[in-house]
Amino acid sequence: MTRHPAGGHPRRMARFQHTVTLAPVPRRWFESCVATLHDLAEDTDAEGARLRLPDGRPLPGLVLAQGRHLRPGARYRPVNEKDGEPDADQCVTVLAWDRRRETALEVVTVDDDPDRPARLDCALALTSAERPRGARLSATLRPSGGKGAKYLGGTARADLDLGGWWQATGHGRRPSRAPLSGTLTHALARVTVTVVPRPAPDGRWQVTVKARVTGRSVARPLLPLAAAVLGGRARRACAEALDRAAATWNAQVPELVRKDRERLRAELADALLGP
Repeated sequence: MTRHPAGGHPRRMARFQHTVTLAPVPRRWFESCVATLHDLAEDTDAEGARLRLPDGRPLPGLVLAQGRHLRPGARYRPVNEKDGEPDADQCVTVLAWDRRRETALEVVTVDDDPDRPARLDCALALTSAERPRGARLSATLRPSGGKGAKYLGGTARADLDLGGWWQATGHGRRPSRAPLSGTLTHALARVTVTVVPRPAPDGRWQVTVKARVTGRSVARPLLPLAAAVLGGRARRACAEALDRAAATWNAQVPELVRKDRERLRAELADALLGP
């Protein structure tokens, strides 16, 4: 798991690779699903703070706290089950809503635990809902107060090139770079991940996940030792986690992609209403 250059000294880096086989998601179905989500959101009406689904049913659990529905700057908050009031510790903000260009949302969660207060900022963006070309996700955890708070936080980012993904899962020319990549940064380490699919002989996807761990700060010289001692166990744990995720995917996705647009819309609306 630790690489050794020609000079014989271990680089402060650890690597992991594992391949799983996944049930495929048709491109047309995925794009139809994206359009359905946008249609449902745009057809939902706002009456003051309250939201109503296209069929007139009130949408429980979420209110429009600020701005105009789906306009940049609009803020939504979940409703507290105990008192029915908007939850001040959670907020979803519309950063952009343009089906031809970009849809972007920001989700902020504040944990006011007096012992370990923290704030989690997440942003999700999709380029062109009409013809999805890419998506990106970023997250930042910011603990505040307390000794060693900087070691409890970190940042994460993932970028998905949808055009590259569909190209890689076809039988034509392969893309020049991984269509899905991500980075997780902590005060003591940085993890870089790439995900590359290719078509399997039976029509499914063979997806290879590669990860590279680099030590930072005081952990940099300790990484080779940690990799030597814990590397095998860490690789097995990561491989088992990916295998479990693949099993869940393969158990659910084939049935899901058989549903047409209208059925998906109806089931999504019902899910928003809760149990």
